[in-house]
Amino acid sequence: MNRVKNFIGAMREKGVRTVKRAVPAFFTAYCYFSMYVPVYAAKVAGTSVITSGFNSLYEIVAAIVSSIGQLLLLWGVFEWATALNSQDGTMQSMAFKRIASGLVACLAPQIVTVISASLK
Repeated sequence: MNRVKNFIGAMREKGVRTVKRAVPAFFTAYCYFSMYVPVYAAKVAGTSVITSGFNSLYEIVAAIVSSIGQLLLLWGVFEWATALNSQDGTMQSMAFKRIASGLVACLAPQIVTVISASLK
């Protein structure tokens, strides 16, 4: 009788370990395969509410990114002006990097619009 109980207990532990190993694998596989499911929405009158909401959200995010880019650009210009007075080339290169990142962030909403228009 003890052997049977020990055997059943060992099988339960083995099953629990197998489930603990299998659950993350199945979850990962589910996430991987569910990411590439295309959704085709019909163009009906009701979708304008959703698209207008997303357009408003996009405009807000674009304004925030552009504002941050302008701040980075100004910071880079002032840092570059300060770096011109020093002999350290590293300060100038850091200022140029900051200016470039500010320009990219300022122009990011327009870049996204051009890319999305070219894909249509």
